[in-house]
Amino acid sequence: MRCIPRLRVVRATLVSAVAVAGATQLTGQIPEEFHNLQVLPEDISRPELIATMRGFALGLGVRCHHCHVGEEAIPFSEYDFESDEKETKRKARFMLQMVQDLNNDRLPGLTEIGQRAEPGVEVTCEMCHRGRPVPWMLEEVLAATIDTEGADAAVAQYRTLRDEFYGSGSYGFGPMTLVDVAGQLAERQQTDAALAILDLQKEFYPEAVQTWVALAQVHVARDERAQAVTALEKALELDPQNPFLQSQLQRLKDEGG
Repeated sequence: MRCIPRLRVVRATLVSAVAVAGATQLTGQIPEEFHNLQVLPEDISRPELIATMRGFALGLGVRCHHCHVGEEAIPFSEYDFESDEKETKRKARFMLQMVQDLNNDRLPGLTEIGQRAEPGVEVTCEMCHRGRPVPWMLEEVLAATIDTEGADAAVAQYRTLRDEFYGSGSYGFGPMTLVDVAGQLAERQQTDAALAILDLQKEFYPEAVQTWVALAQVHVARDERAQAVTALEKALELDPQNPFLQSQLQRLKDEGG
């Protein structure tokens, strides 16, 4: 039974060999025998188990001590790999079982519906986590921060995450992310927070039509017609042949007298 697709095993092995200084020495510290394997096959080879563990680490952007009893600064020989003390290890088992169920039992059933992609798509840790321990969407991360700490904290968080993860695929930094967050805030009548998020949107995506449409919508919700008209006029500068924008702008002007 494969734990992760062969290509993922190869990738994990190659990346580790290139990126980890002293990889041979570190591998030598890993036990020759493995105990307390409850989901992985008991007869799994040492190289495949090591590659699998490295695949987990790459997929979640973590190190060994995230799941195993040990610390960053101590050698592997002092780790208690057998221990189930850490909740993260117990959760990892659950998630691994879920992945195996999907790949071995559920996804093959697609052939009962129609032709399955070739080669067959398989679920991996990285598919959802993309280098993060908790696979939240960026919109969810920012929304949670706004709820607990406010919009200014979310703005600072966005900048930090963008500096660290932009281009990695871990989070979606496209032009609709902040627009979606602002839209959810506006629906909850948190228009001050929505404007703070859209100020950030204007900074990074000033040439995106949706930036100015979203801004106009928030200003309408605040009964700020003049600001809404200005935002729609900017949107029309970017997309002058858009009939929807033309009609919305004319409606706002007519309502304003």
